[in-house]
Amino acid sequence: MHTATTTPIALGVIGMQYNKIMHSDFQETAIPTYEKAVRLGVTTATFNPDTYEAYLQHSKNNKQGITYIDSLETKPSFIQLEILDRVTLLSELKKEDNTTTIDYLKNQEDAGIVTSVSVAFSEVLINEITTAEAVFLVNKNYKQYQLSLVKDGKSYKTIDFSTATVFGYQLSHFCWGVNGKRRVILSDIIDEKKSCAKNTYKKAEKAKEKMDYFKL
Repeated sequence: MHTATTTPIALGVIGMQYNKIMHSDFQETAIPTYEKAVRLGVTTATFNPDTYEAYLQHSKNNKQGITYIDSLETKPSFIQLEILDRVTLLSELKKEDNTTTIDYLKNQEDAGIVTSVSVAFSEVLINEITTAEAVFLVNKNYKQYQLSLVKDGKSYKTIDFSTATVFGYQLSHFCWGVNGKRRVILSDIIDEKKSCAKNTYKKAEKAKEKMDYFKL
């Protein structure tokens, strides 16, 4: 998890990670449109000294009212949200509404997408999120993402990220390939330290070069 950043982080946004000597920084550069809800995985974790310090750095006046005492056996909890449905995520990015985003990504090989976040909520919201049948990332308002809680196959509540504090995140990167029509396309989204599958590349330009070579 990256924990040091000077700007708020949102699940599903695209940007650039800058690793400096004293800290790291994420600069948001694109906010994709997700017409279809994207399924999330939800896990709970307990604060430790490092995560609590990261939380305090990003929560103005301890907005969630979390008290951490290292000597106490019972520690407060936070939630880790992870994009599980990479197929839907990939499909949504390829839609017409995100054409400008794809054009940008083709020229920015170092751009990443936030696919996991550590989030502090109130205890009430943690209980609601963890007891939901399913949790989705939704895009109901323009350029604003929310959590949708599902029960009995229906959404019964949405939670705005403004009620939470995101203090940690993980990135995924993009792989490019060539389709049957010999066009360079976004082929996969992979975890930060993984490599692209055979015949796909982190550089869209390299996929184009391979395509042009085989044309010859």
